[in-house]
Amino acid sequence: MSRKQEIIEVCVEMIDKDGFQNLSVKTIADRLGIKPPSLYKHFQGGLDEIKEAIIVYGWSNIDIKIAKSAVGKSREEGLKAMCFALREFAHDHPGVFEAICWHNSYTSELNNEITKGVISSLYSILDSLEFSEPRKMHILRSLRGFVEGFSMLELHGSFGDEISLDESFAYGVEALISGIMKGQKNVD
Repeated sequence: MSRKQEIIEVCVEMIDKDGFQNLSVKTIADRLGIKPPSLYKHFQGGLDEIKEAIIVYGWSNIDIKIAKSAVGKSREEGLKAMCFALREFAHDHPGVFEAICWHNSYTSELNNEITKGVISSLYSILDSLEFSEPRKMHILRSLRGFVEGFSMLELHGSFGDEISLDESFAYGVEALISGIMKGQKNVD
């Protein structure tokens, strides 16, 4: 592993524990036991470049996780698996997840390409359902909105009742996917 990658891994641990907003050149340097200017040897763009690298790390890992989750599954089960995989990533990396949810993925060409990788995994299933391009985008936005929104609320402790969050999430995914599959019968 390169020194640059080691630094990103440390940053991921830091933001998953303390939040993306608390990341600074000083906190990173302190954690690594180096002086802040030393970070610029690896990240000439400073904190902005480090944050960009964390976003790329997040999207890349999500892409791999959701693509693997759907392998060997039917279209419907594949979509469900992708939703659960994204929620699992949110639990495993809450800081990274929050960062990518609020970061505009179109600010750099690299982020744009990586985001397309995640979307292409979902699109590969949606393509087999023979929906129009606008409908695929509506479905993608609905799935992403539900999973990211639910996960974000869950991570922030916004559900205060005793009902199982796992059951609520499964119910929501089932309702969305069921609606999508019914919509396939009424293709555009």
